[in-house]
Amino acid sequence: MFDRWTFGISSVLVAFILVVLGGRLTQAAQMEGMDMGHYRLNMATNPAVVEANQSFSMILNIYQADGTTPVTEFDEVHTKLLHLILVSEDLTEFLHLHPEYEGDGTFVLDDTLLPKTANYVVFADFTPTGDEQQVIRTVLITDGAEAITPELAVSADSFTAGTLKVDLKIPATVNAGQDTLIGFHVTNAESGDPIDNLDKYLGAAGHLVILDNTSQVYIHTHPAEAEGSHDMHNMAGMETQYGTDVQFAATFPATGLYAMWLQVQYEGEVYTFPFVVDVTGEATPEATAEAHSGHG
Repeated sequence: MFDRWTFGISSVLVAFILVVLGGRLTQAAQMEGMDMGHYRLNMATNPAVVEANQSFSMILNIYQADGTTPVTEFDEVHTKLLHLILVSEDLTEFLHLHPEYEGDGTFVLDDTLLPKTANYVVFADFTPTGDEQQVIRTVLITDGAEAITPELAVSADSFTAGTLKVDLKIPATVNAGQDTLIGFHVTNAESGDPIDNLDKYLGAAGHLVILDNTSQVYIHTHPAEAEGSHDMHNMAGMETQYGTDVQFAATFPATGLYAMWLQVQYEGEVYTFPFVVDVTGEATPEATAEAHSGHG
């Protein structure tokens, strides 16, 4: 028998989704989430009690607002029908997973491992055929987890993972309510040489997920094209190569600290780079209106 949680959220814009759920789950038991849109999610695990670093399966059923009629058709977005983002409540652990679709609104993810005992905020990111992007937020609790408030602090501008080093390029003052260009400069961690041949990862040069310190604001954005990509290769019928600068646009809805995870793929391996930025400025009403209209 599976435990199930349900949380709903209405669709918003593709590059900017504000999650506004007032309730939170406090125990691993079947619960009904708030109906805040056209879709609902039932999530179950096998075994029902999830332990850190112990393999388990996830079963996700996506329904219409009535909670019984399954959604049967989904658009492929960045090569997948469902993007599943799991982040520990303290914002120190990040997973980007892709369950397999089994039809009739059911997705299954086998052999899942969570790296530590924690409450994990789960974002199911999908697009029903004929509708807009949807995000449903729920919580997955590992055995023995306790509620933890994130202790975010502005990160260094550079982060190294494996053979890659990434330098964050962002304005000195980031304004809330205004489009912000977020850049990342990718180099070889040992030699410092520019990396200009990143793999295409899920159909893009990279993926950027951003959460506020309450995990209520969720932003999942992608670069339209990597700056410096070799466009001449495309003209010659070859695949575009990405790097050494990858840029994203995002709008932060309010001031405060935000955790960001950049993901890129290089030589077949996916690398994740965590950063924390502080949004301190307030945009003018004119800039805010322009930014919002630009997402339409």
